Amino acid sequence: LHLCVSQDEVEELRAEMEEVRDSYLEEEVYQVQELRRELDRANKNCRILQYRLRKAEQKSLRVAQTGHVDGELLRSLEQDLKVAKDVSVRLHNELESTEDKRSRAEDENETLRQKIIEVEISKQALHNELDRIKEVRRRRVASIC
Repeated sequence: LHLCVSQDEVEELRAEMEEVRDSYLEEEVYQVQELRRELDRANKNCRILQYRLRKAEQKSLRVAQTGHVDGELLRSLEQDLKVAKDVSVRLHNELESTEDKRSRAEDENETLRQKIIEVEISKQALHNELDRIKEVRRRRVASIC
């Protein structure tokens, strides 16, 4: 099979390959930034939970020391528990969402890696064909002279 490949076609394929690589890198950077933002939100929520847990532990210690539970303390503990449960549910949902996004990003990255490999193989094949054509032309020119 004889392929005639012009320099313009090789350059066009080279530019296309660069575009695919740039697109892949931009998407990867965006996904990493998004995952970092989600991680920051999760860390903030964890700090809130830790603060509320410390408050609840202090209140529990006070009850243990005094043996007295007043209505305000009980309401405060119930409110803290409700907030902690809400934050826990929200964190769980965010974690699942982040895990789904991470999994999709990994799948997409693998697909893009395969495309880059295919483009590299095509590039090498075209480069080899171009070298072969140049050699054939060089021999023709040499035989004419």
